[in-house]
Amino acid sequence: MRVVAFDGTEVMLSEERWGHIVFRHPELKDKQHLVLKAVSGPDEAYVDATLAVHVLKRLAGEASDFLVVIFSVEGGRGYIRTAYYTSSRRKARRYRLFRKLKLS
Repeated sequence: MRVVAFDGTEVMLSEERWGHIVFRHPELKDKQHLVLKAVSGPDEAYVDATLAVHVLKRLAGEASDFLVVIFSVEGGRGYIRTAYYTSSRRKARRYRLFRKLKLS
C-alpha cells in the first residue's frame, strides 16, 4: 500500500513490513488504515539521528495515547519500518531530544 505523507513524500507499506508490525504488535492487526492515516495526517512529527521520520497520531478511545509510525526516506520515497502504540509519558521521554518537524 502507498500513501502520501504529510510532507508530500510517497510512503510505502509492504506486505513484509506489515507482517513484521503485526507479529511484533498484534494489537495493530486490524489497524492498517490507522497506520496509513497517521502517516498522511499526524498530530506530531520528529526526525531522529538516522533521519528516520517518526509520526505520532493522538488516539481517542484507545488503551494508549498515541500511535507511532516510523518511516525512512531513501531516494525520495518513504518506507514504513514499524508502528506501535505508546503512552504520553513514554512519548515525552523518548522525543525530548529529537528534532520536531513542522506540519504543513
